[in-house]
Amino acid sequence: MIPEFDVEIFHEYVLTDLRTSLTAEDLAEGFTEHQGYECTALATWEDVKICLHEEAQVLDQARGSQAVDGLEEAIDALSESDDLQYAEHLQALWGNDAGAASLALALSAARTATFYSCSGSLDTNHHADHPQVGVVPDVGRAKLIAELAEGTNCGIWQHDGRWYIYAKSVTDLHALSRLLLKEREAFDALPSPPWLNGLPELLDASVW
Repeated sequence: MIPEFDVEIFHEYVLTDLRTSLTAEDLAEGFTEHQGYECTALATWEDVKICLHEEAQVLDQARGSQAVDGLEEAIDALSESDDLQYAEHLQALWGNDAGAASLALALSAARTATFYSCSGSLDTNHHADHPQVGVVPDVGRAKLIAELAEGTNCGIWQHDGRWYIYAKSVTDLHALSRLLLKEREAFDALPSPPWLNGLPELLDASVW
């Protein structure tokens, strides 16, 4: 089974207080206390499709499990059975947790600045105690995301000008990812965020 976490879903944010001064350097170097999160800002909608497909397979396996946390069981089984398949799984999810990965990539393809993702855990295997993705959207994108989040039972809470989008279950985050993909033309029609200018070059340089 896929675990459901005991969290209250609410939408608490102030659009005028969103952080709007992010630069390409901020995204390339990291701009929050959450360390170790790799920048996914240049993800494409095609990347989102690949991730959704991979994530859906894992979620289907988890639903059929009798374990309390079928998602963890499915990932553990994958990591232990086939090194190549597990490597391809991680590549499709850009190294993020199954259940939160597709939302991190979808928000990035929508050109918002993600900085955190975790599928949550019933024990101490994960940093967060429930599924969530951290993101800084501009006002135009924030309005679209908030509307879609309400339709998938995903909550939003704001801290220091940034959002944490969260849910009782990773299935809700996955559903929101699909809605973002469905509305990709609306996101693509919005002006590009200032931090996008120069980011590809910085990320290329950081590899070396």
